[in-house]
Amino acid sequence: MEKGNSLIKSWVPGKLAVPLLVFAMFPHLMLLSMFNLNSTFTASFLDMEVEDLQFMFSMAYAMIVCGLFVHSRLFGAMNVRLYLLVTTMLNIVILAAMTFTRNPELMIGLRIIQGPLSLFEGCIMIPVLINAIKTPNAKFIAYAVLYSFMLTGDKYSLSIVKFAIENYSHNAIIYTIIGFHLLALLIYLLLLNPKRVFPKKPLYQLSLGGVFLLAISLMSGAFFLVYGKKYNWFEFENIILSLVSFFVFAALFLFYQITNKRPLFHFDVFKSERVVLGVILFFCFYVLRSSMSNIYQVMSSVWKWPWEYILQVQYFNVVGSLVGITISYFLFTRNVPLKTIFILAFSILSACMLWFSYLFYPETGTFDIGIALFTEGVGQGILITPLVFSMIGSVHPSISGSASQAGTATRFWTSTFGFALMQNLIWHLTTKHEFLLTQNLDVTHPIFQQAWSEVFGKSSAKFLLYNDAMHISVLQLKAQLAQQALLVANMEIFRGLFIFGILIVLIIIIYRPIKSLLLSSKVK
Repeated sequence: MEKGNSLIKSWVPGKLAVPLLVFAMFPHLMLLSMFNLNSTFTASFLDMEVEDLQFMFSMAYAMIVCGLFVHSRLFGAMNVRLYLLVTTMLNIVILAAMTFTRNPELMIGLRIIQGPLSLFEGCIMIPVLINAIKTPNAKFIAYAVLYSFMLTGDKYSLSIVKFAIENYSHNAIIYTIIGFHLLALLIYLLLLNPKRVFPKKPLYQLSLGGVFLLAISLMSGAFFLVYGKKYNWFEFENIILSLVSFFVFAALFLFYQITNKRPLFHFDVFKSERVVLGVILFFCFYVLRSSMSNIYQVMSSVWKWPWEYILQVQYFNVVGSLVGITISYFLFTRNVPLKTIFILAFSILSACMLWFSYLFYPETGTFDIGIALFTEGVGQGILITPLVFSMIGSVHPSISGSASQAGTATRFWTSTFGFALMQNLIWHLTTKHEFLLTQNLDVTHPIFQQAWSEVFGKSSAKFLLYNDAMHISVLQLKAQLAQQALLVANMEIFRGLFIFGILIVLIIIIYRPIKSLLLSSKVK
């Protein structure tokens, strides 16, 4: 692009513009990462029901999915600098409003509004960053920066939450995010020209009716998956209603898309084989990634690690993700086939699932679990950006936005499905193993007698009455059995995920040969 038409002001050196723009993405990605926090771990120190927290995240992310359907029209309605200034200031207003209320319903409403606003604020930064990076691989670098934040941003956000909780108050978290937004505003004013990235379009005919139908469908489906186990699935009327609502509004949305002259989503993207395969691989990836909540649950409930320490341990995964993204860049720029990258990434992730299954013991060292977390981060870092590129690059640029929407919607459904899957597996397997351990308990076994003597001895030292000591000892023994059942359940889950990952690798390897064989047999 010529200097006179550049988005970046002429006096700004290129080497300074790129890091400043990356920094300006941070507050937007910080907000997005808030909706991607590990709900099991986060709920443990925020004193919230894990289902309530997950549903709040799911609602916000549902609105992000819906926001993708209108953001391109907003891009065309105003120039880049004005767009960024308006969306950033709106986010500051929403954040400021949160400091004046503690009403849960109002907070949830503000969070839902914040979802698409945080998307609008940062989505246009990708083309701006691509414009500023003057290299042949600018697009890959821009997406790598985005997904490095997406994979690791929840840890940065939790660190800020931890610091604020320990030293200040809840509002200090919000003031910090507002401060980053103010710095981003300053960067936009100093760096950007009032230029456009996309052709000018009037802001009308947004098909908001379709967006509304989609939003109701996504939220109904999320309610069914998140609260299903808590309310015993179809034994609770609201669960049934949410499932019916999901199917009804999903059908209405599909009918709206088919009959509308300006559809929100172009289903032609699914004619691309790489988009379909990309959606499937995204689904498989997020199912594997959803298991990380189980590890942090064991750290908290079995190993009794303080949540501040658990947060520090998660930075092994952060470093691994950044290393993996760097490796993916070198593989991509050296024209390594995407198939090879996918095989490498899923092989690492599968190996990590097996590795984790051997770490579920009553006592496990930080270094042992840290190296496994690092390696898992490497696997997901290698996979994420090439997988996105595979999907977006396989369709015509005019409908590449629909490919992005398909990927984001897949992430929404798989994150919610992964939460429900892990919650149900943990509940079912822990109950089963706790029952078996109790049934097979041999009170005459020397190991049991030694354990009972230790527990009862400690209880007797605290309580004068025999019955009180006996009651407390029984409760402690039950807690130990529950912890052991949780460890065994996770061993089963992670070994199952290892088999699932190996199957993915095998399918990737044999897919093309099998397809070629079938096509050649048809020709004959």
